[in-house]
Amino acid sequence: MPGKKEYLYIFTADIPVRSSAGSGRRGVHDVVEKIRGSGVKTALSTIQNNMCGFLESLDKIIAASPQDVGGLALDEIEVHAQIDGKGNVGIAGLLSAEVATQGGIKFVLRKKR
Repeated sequence: MPGKKEYLYIFTADIPVRSSAGSGRRGVHDVVEKIRGSGVKTALSTIQNNMCGFLESLDKIIAASPQDVGGLALDEIEVHAQIDGKGNVGIAGLLSAEVATQGGIKFVLRKKR
C-alpha cells in the first residue's frame, strides 16, 4: 500500500527477566514475559538501508581477500550478523558462549561455478 510505513519487530534481550517468585509461575513464563516486553518496532526502510551498507562493506572485504590460502581455494564464507533494535546490522563480537543463543542472520556465500 502506497504511503503505508512498514515495520519489523526485532526482539532484544536488553530487558531483565522479571521475577515471578510467589506467583506460582516459573521457567517458560519468565521467558515469554521477557520476549513480549523486549520487542522493538523498526522501520523496514532503516533495516534495508543498513543491510545494503553491511553487504557493500562485506563485498569490499571479500574482494580484497586472497583467492587461495595455503594452496587451498576459498570456496565458501559463512557470516553471522545481528540486527539491533535500531535496525543496525553488523557482526557481533563473540565474547562468550552466551552469544550463541541469540538470533540473527546467517549469510552463506559460495563461489559461482
